[in-house]
Amino acid sequence: MNILITGGGGFVGSHLAEAEILAGNDVTVIDTAPPDKIPVKIMNNGHLHYMKHDMLNPVVLGGLMEWCDMVYHFAAIADPQIYCDHPEKVLRLDLEGSQLIIKMAYEMQKKIVFSSTSEIYGKNPKVPWSEDDDRVLGSTSKNRWSYSSSKAAAEHYCHAYGTLGLKFVILRFFNFYGPRLDFIGTGRVMTCFLEKFLKGMPVEVVEPGDQTRCFTYISDGIDGIRKAAHSPEAEQGTFNIGTNREISMWELASLMKKIGKFDSEIKLIPAEKKYGKGYDDIFRRIPNCARIMSLGWEPKVSLEEGIIKTIESFKI
Repeated sequence: MNILITGGGGFVGSHLAEAEILAGNDVTVIDTAPPDKIPVKIMNNGHLHYMKHDMLNPVVLGGLMEWCDMVYHFAAIADPQIYCDHPEKVLRLDLEGSQLIIKMAYEMQKKIVFSSTSEIYGKNPKVPWSEDDDRVLGSTSKNRWSYSSSKAAAEHYCHAYGTLGLKFVILRFFNFYGPRLDFIGTGRVMTCFLEKFLKGMPVEVVEPGDQTRCFTYISDGIDGIRKAAHSPEAEQGTFNIGTNREISMWELASLMKKIGKFDSEIKLIPAEKKYGKGYDDIFRRIPNCARIMSLGWEPKVSLEEGIIKTIESFKI
């Protein structure tokens, strides 16, 4: 099978490209980032083609879409700092880019697997969240919601073109983590914590510290992605991929400190200090994963085991 991955140079995309290559598929990646996260043995095996290019160029994207049998649309800005400080960049890539590629997939009759987000549910207090639950968001004056809204609009595009014949699968990820996660000190919570731990600096937890998340190790996440993508019965469906182990941000920092045997102080800071005034927090984020588990998926890596592997990968 010929597979196109937008954003295949990122954390999730690079692991997915590796998994699809190892499964015997030919993969083309398009990403503005260099291929630093993809292992050399995968880059050099002859079945992966890497294009360092902007996917918003319709001529380039059109040629790649003609070649592929299925496209994973994973290119996105998912860094809270960026979507609070530069929402226009989020709207350009996550909304305009998704609109372009979904429309093109429909016109060329290609199946699309769209990476959405757990942020879709917003502040809905009813947890765990099932795929058909309501969205509860904050004010549009809060830049933080530009990401959730962009992804939601793209989901609407999938469903709209689905009524016309587009084959699609929508995936909502719940805090994937592991080796190759972002760049140290930026992006997701684990790399932000880990930078401080490795440098012996105080680790900053955004107040109040008891907000919770459920974390999914990357190998489990990739397994879930591929099960949904390659299962005909999953077409036209939306799937949460995550775990149900809920942990607060303060507990996560404490667990990482214990596992890594770090000496850093852990302290609380106001949200505005880290994200500015455009931030609005989600206090509990827990998925109901019955739907993806019906395809035969279940997470296998414990949080403790995953943290060990993640810390070790950044120490190398």
